[in-house]
Amino acid sequence: MKRPVWIFISCVFLLPFHALGQPIHSPEARFGFRMGTDRRLIDWNEVSDYFNMLDEQSERVLVQELGKTTLGRPFLLAIISSAANIRNLSEYQQIHQKIANPYDLSPADAGDLIKQGKIPVLVSMNIHSTEIGSSQESVELAYELATREDDAARHIRDNVLLLLIPSLNPDGLQMVVDWYEKYVGTPYEGCRMPWLYHHYAGHDNNRDWFAFGLQESRLTSRVLYRDWFPEIVFDQHQMGSTGARLFLPPYSDPVNLNVHTILMAEMNMLGKHVVSDLHAQGFKGVITGMRFNAFFQGVMARTPIWHNMLGILSEAASASLATPIFLPRGSLGEYGPERPRYNTVTDFLDPWEGGWWRLRDIIEYEKAATLSILDLAATYKDKFMMNFYTMNADAIEKGKTEPPYAFILPLDQHDPSSASELLMRLDFNGIRIYRSRSSFEYDGRTHPRGTFVIPLSQPCRPAIKDLLEPQVYPHLTQYPGGPPRPPYDFTGWTLQLQMGVEIIEAVTPLEAELTPAESYDLVEYGPIDRDAEAYLIERRFNNAFALLNGLFEEGIEVFWADEAFAAGDNAYARGTLIIPNQKDIAGNLEGFSKTYRIPVHAIDRKISVKRTRIHAPSLGLYQPWTASMDEGWTRLVLDNFRFKYQSLHNEDFQKGKLKDKYDAIILPDMSADGIVDGRSRYGGETRLGVPSQPEEYRGGIGSKGVDALVAFVKAGGTLITFGSACDFAIERMRLPARNVLKNVSRSEYYAPGTLLQIEMNTDHPLSYGMPVHPAIRVTNSPAFRLLQYDREVHAVGYYTGDDPLLSGWLIGADRIAGHTVLAEIPVEKGRVILIGFGVQSRAQTYGTFKILFNAIVSSRTQSVEPPESAMK
Repeated sequence: MKRPVWIFISCVFLLPFHALGQPIHSPEARFGFRMGTDRRLIDWNEVSDYFNMLDEQSERVLVQELGKTTLGRPFLLAIISSAANIRNLSEYQQIHQKIANPYDLSPADAGDLIKQGKIPVLVSMNIHSTEIGSSQESVELAYELATREDDAARHIRDNVLLLLIPSLNPDGLQMVVDWYEKYVGTPYEGCRMPWLYHHYAGHDNNRDWFAFGLQESRLTSRVLYRDWFPEIVFDQHQMGSTGARLFLPPYSDPVNLNVHTILMAEMNMLGKHVVSDLHAQGFKGVITGMRFNAFFQGVMARTPIWHNMLGILSEAASASLATPIFLPRGSLGEYGPERPRYNTVTDFLDPWEGGWWRLRDIIEYEKAATLSILDLAATYKDKFMMNFYTMNADAIEKGKTEPPYAFILPLDQHDPSSASELLMRLDFNGIRIYRSRSSFEYDGRTHPRGTFVIPLSQPCRPAIKDLLEPQVYPHLTQYPGGPPRPPYDFTGWTLQLQMGVEIIEAVTPLEAELTPAESYDLVEYGPIDRDAEAYLIERRFNNAFALLNGLFEEGIEVFWADEAFAAGDNAYARGTLIIPNQKDIAGNLEGFSKTYRIPVHAIDRKISVKRTRIHAPSLGLYQPWTASMDEGWTRLVLDNFRFKYQSLHNEDFQKGKLKDKYDAIILPDMSADGIVDGRSRYGGETRLGVPSQPEEYRGGIGSKGVDALVAFVKAGGTLITFGSACDFAIERMRLPARNVLKNVSRSEYYAPGTLLQIEMNTDHPLSYGMPVHPAIRVTNSPAFRLLQYDREVHAVGYYTGDDPLLSGWLIGADRIAGHTVLAEIPVEKGRVILIGFGVQSRAQTYGTFKILFNAIVSSRTQSVEPPESAMK
């Protein structure tokens, strides 16, 4: 490979010194090997130490700790520019914030500011921890830009404020390096870790960038949408080993129509500029236009484009972490349906022929692409910044002159706690949220003072529309009349549908006096009468379950009402939580009410209603060694709502006697083969050159585990299955149900991350607190035909009507019409709950969390007689 000649300056001619004359050690000098050396890696501790050293020794580097990661490590941002720019950083930041929010900024004034300003460019690395190259590149890139004295480096430093995040997942980087180094020199060198490399999300940590459910994405959101508004966001990734060497934009179809045309054209131009630079430097195998599209909002590289920022993704071919691999001529070719052959075409001008591929190669490609982007940003600083201003100003103006003009979030929500959560997630997206100063009318409906309004006259108008409008995904096939072309990711993500929140689209101008929202509370909560007879909490609040778990921890006695009832002037639904006054609990309830933003109703008389006592359940969650992301997201949801649980591994099932320890066990969304045999979704037979995992991490629960699960249910346990795990329960436990979609082709039925509507039997305990017609997340998920049985089977959620599609892409609605997606099937003393959809998908589907919570808390209950009462 030809090395980029303009990047390196030999230390024979120039030694880097900081202001006090002390030499700044290169990464090679610091760590004793060149970055990318075979079988050598630096971990997060070493990366962070090196950046802190640069901060201390160079006037051109400022390192900020943005906060702590999920597991408590420092999350770093390094700002690299000229010493003069670093000294005047606050001035440049203020200039750029004005350009990003040009509500009262004329083009002439914007032009003056742009001439004075510098262009911020965010380069983020290593969100996927096994894509290790960029983390190793980070220290070398920072060192070179901080110390080089050639014209190219000065040009970048003088005009660009480089915002560098060396790892978007420091926890995972540390895990991966520790795991790799443990097995270097053994048959397991380079094998997969048996657990997720993000504590909760694994690879899905790059699907959180509009929902902001993870700590790392929340910390980064401040850089993106509060502090800096970088014009260019460059996120570095790795892909499979057997195709092109590097992907860059242009992206593949389809085009998201909410994105500004200037931005799409700029991304095409920027990507092709980098390709041209790389070809000039001798790099081969660079491709554009494959697989990765700019339709899905949710990944780090592309979500900023809905904020008028250039979102650039690179995907370098992978080695086996730091272990080199050899790719013989003729072994290459797998790089997406858009490019079925490995040959020279317009978007792939110079294929790589094969040979050894090393971690060092990845660093070379990624660093060269980064420097090319930075050089382009420096050269066309004013043009990029003016286009950014223009797109932001266009968005503000469109919000005044084109529908929709606003989105209204009414106060009378089914679940106000989920509505508050939605508003908070919009806030992380940098969206301005307002409340009405007085009541107003829209479309014949009166909205009271304090109603939430999200005007569309904002720079991030494309993001607001894309998050709150239903998605309409185009019908794309692999060839005319052929099967559907798989999308990059989910095709429907409309926030209010996922979260069970009512939002009204204002398609005519809204006349309401607004003020910025200072809090996102929809209901009032306050002091609680300490002498009340009992306290009531409505089950429609998701946060009621966090409060319930807090009461369990305090040993408080709690019931639910088996039927609807009235108390005072209010009516309460089935499932309402009843807490008799005991142990002076009013103080606890008052604290919980404030923490979880839900009202607690104090009742001064005994309540005569049939009730069920709820006991704190003992919960187990299967954690396979195949690193299930669905399991990880489930843990996040359970932790967020204070559920206690135990992670169960294969050996825990094989020991048997599960009912002695657990009331309920959850199987995450994974195949029957994955559960029983441990077959990974990565697939493939073990062969020479492909490392297998150590013996203790192989396999599934096995036949012994299956028998133990069957015995658990028969003895009175509750087995809760998600998605494909329902097939395991149906087949291995011989349940009276059939998955009507099993083995159905994509041409006949296809729902790739789609939001569909179902109907629910709200009289059943699994649906307490739920609306009648919720939206559910379906990812080619099963649907059930319930069969004849000698006991009562409960179809709790089911498809009705001919068109359940709410957002996304659906083929074959007739295949699911009338079928069940949520069922409770008794098995001797226990039961199996089939949840044939993403009930907690990516911790985003707040609208269906209650189904999971109900399944858990109903696993340990006791019917009791109501007390006598003067209230009827």
